[in-house]
Amino acid sequence: MNHMKRTIPRWILAFIGSLLLFATLALICIRMTLFNQNFMIQQVRRTGYVATIRKDMTESIQDLGRGSNIPPEVLADVVPKEVVSTNVENYIRSIYQEVPFELQGENLIKENILKNVEQYAEQNNYPIDEATRTNLTNLAENATKNYAAYIEIPYLLEYGKKVMTFRASLNLILILASVASLFLFLGLIMMVKMKHQRMRWSSIVFFGAGLMLIVLPAAIYFSGVINRLGIMSEGLYRFVTQYITAFDLSFIVAGVGSTALAILLVLISERLRHKKIVKTQ
Repeated sequence: MNHMKRTIPRWILAFIGSLLLFATLALICIRMTLFNQNFMIQQVRRTGYVATIRKDMTESIQDLGRGSNIPPEVLADVVPKEVVSTNVENYIRSIYQEVPFELQGENLIKENILKNVEQYAEQNNYPIDEATRTNLTNLAENATKNYAAYIEIPYLLEYGKKVMTFRASLNLILILASVASLFLFLGLIMMVKMKHQRMRWSSIVFFGAGLMLIVLPAAIYFSGVINRLGIMSEGLYRFVTQYITAFDLSFIVAGVGSTALAILLVLISERLRHKKIVKTQ
């Protein structure tokens, strides 16, 4: 009976401690992913999003060129990859840092179009008169009109703005959850005298938090629901699905780490218990 009276409060503290540790680790995962511009940029690079939208830009320019009897291969390299990459990453940074985004590279693309077409005309001895040059200038102007639309995704901007409005609240809740988790953990440790039992009860807290972090995210990951998102654009689909998948996996990784620490604490507990038994014999 006395053992029950001692154990029940410990189990209650261990359960509450697991919930608070789970909340703390989950908030850390959110802070390091959804509220982190580098996380989004990393997913952009992983999915080859820049290469995809560069390809789409190039094809739209080539379609305009066909109307002026310009072969597609002439305009195949007018959109530099570095310019697109810089613009996409700067656009993401502008969302998180709440600074105006300035599009770069329009003039460079126009110059590349004019240079390539002029070289093509020179190689094939096609004369370029004033009217032709005016048409080429109009082609370059029209080709870059939709350039910004490929870079500036409106609902990505809206998503970023909504996320950033909760940054201060998230930081405050994270601090409170961390402090509460620490105090409860210390309270649980102080209720136990023996070292090996302290390790054992600590492992219960970490194991409970790890289990909660793993179960639901793992169910979402293996259900395939992320891959069924209805996004028509191939590049945007790959980016969004990778972004959500990486976000989901961050919880699983944190859960596995917490569970691994719990197992380590159990092993240490058993070693300390074994040493204590040997000393008493």
